[in-house]
Amino acid sequence: MEQRELYGGAMSMNVPKGMTDVSKFREVPDNQEVFADGTTDASVIIEILERVDEKKHEALRYHFQQVAELNKAATDEKPCIEDIQLSSISEAYVLVSQQAVAKFNETAANQICLLMALLRIPEHTADVLITMNVPLSIHKQSSSFTNNSEDSQRLPAPV
Repeated sequence: MEQRELYGGAMSMNVPKGMTDVSKFREVPDNQEVFADGTTDASVIIEILERVDEKKHEALRYHFQQVAELNKAATDEKPCIEDIQLSSISEAYVLVSQQAVAKFNETAANQICLLMALLRIPEHTADVLITMNVPLSIHKQSSSFTNNSEDSQRLPAPV
């Protein structure tokens, strides 16, 4: 892990080593910080969003559903959501789920583990959403596929 400054130094966060700041290659909205690993195809997205009206776990389910719809993701399971305790944040939750997601509007979907953390900042009416996508397998017809295995390429989780 390596410490990275976010939003011009307003905050910082540990990001897995080897991840590149995507804003060096393409435009990223001002409310987002995006890091990606070209080797594993994993990514981390930090977003500052307007606080949603939903309470507790429902707020994270709302954000999860928004991301799933945006990515046109197929989810076979109900996401697991838990409370987390942070010394400086009074309301924080994590979510774990698996999804089938196609990149760049491709038809071939990759299997990913989706990890989300929601930090609620009521004094600023904001939600901070941290999303990590970790590919579990890459479909052989995906633009991310790099070898000639039979059906998919299995990947190790990033360290």
